[in-house]
Amino acid sequence: MEKKNFLKIFLFNILLLFIGIILIEIFFGSWFKKNNFSSLIVKKNITKVWEPSHYKSDHKAMYKKDSNGFRGDYDNIKQIKIITVGGSTTDERWIDEKLTWSNLLQEKLSNHLNDKFFKVANAGVDGQSSKGHIKNFSLWFDKIQNLKPKYVIFYLGINDAILLLVEIEKHPKFKKTFNTADNLEEEHSSEKVISYIKNNSALYNLYKIIVGNVIARNYGLIHGTDTWESSYEKKKIDLNLNNTQIKNFLNDYYSRLLQLKKYSKEKFEAKAIFVTQRVPKNHYLENALNAINKQTKKFCVDEKVNCFKLDENLILEINVDLYDAFHTRPTGNMKISDYILSEMVKIL
Repeated sequence: MEKKNFLKIFLFNILLLFIGIILIEIFFGSWFKKNNFSSLIVKKNITKVWEPSHYKSDHKAMYKKDSNGFRGDYDNIKQIKIITVGGSTTDERWIDEKLTWSNLLQEKLSNHLNDKFFKVANAGVDGQSSKGHIKNFSLWFDKIQNLKPKYVIFYLGINDAILLLVEIEKHPKFKKTFNTADNLEEEHSSEKVISYIKNNSALYNLYKIIVGNVIARNYGLIHGTDTWESSYEKKKIDLNLNNTQIKNFLNDYYSRLLQLKKYSKEKFEAKAIFVTQRVPKNHYLENALNAINKQTKKFCVDEKVNCFKLDENLILEINVDLYDAFHTRPTGNMKISDYILSEMVKIL
């Protein structure tokens, strides 16, 4: 008899717990919100502290994404005056919050303008090319109410150059990586379901916020990096720019830049700014990136759009400013933010 009563009480409590979870999810989750993140791969409400493994460091690096999927320290969405868009070289997963080039740029612009509410939101997505930058507007940015930046900075080139080589050399493994980042969604149904649950569950997001706050509280803000010897060198790839496939790719890339300019204006009434990228001399990607950069500059001249020619005006040294051929250390970010600031003050 006692066992039956215990079982009834246990089952009743389980039922109450289940009902409670359902009610919490209904009232506090994003399941029925018009502008939820659905199954997007964009991370939100996370705080992590990395032990940098890509370069020697005597500190840990904090990596945070807020409820909008941005990195940044704004208090109100209306404070965001600039969105930086790019791949991993913008997202900068292994670099501390305060030392990304986006955040350094914010500090310098804020000081220059004497405006502490002039904020920069980092919308970098690992592995994303200009194809994904376009989808950001409809699948991601449109879901964020009151987002009205004055400028959208596109730091691009490297991932499109890699995509060019992927198209030419037919690497299915890399193509899948780009497809996921550029579509902003997982390819398989089961992965989409998991992303959907994570993005919309109130309890899961509460868990991430609590864990993030614990990590943040225990985090020490001591910065400094050492050199790291990367294995970036591969055989340099020559390109025949008269090749029809390459011509078609570059024409498509030009069209994508047109769309980015158009969406920046239509969605935000913002000015699009394009910043070219560079790799170390004789790097295997150098020729492909030069072709992409040339097309970017042509587009900017044709369309009278601001183009910051970082590839021509900045030298980033391996093991000083870079921890591999593509990604910058804090010293490199200081140079990038200084350069972009010098160009921004001409148009503000």
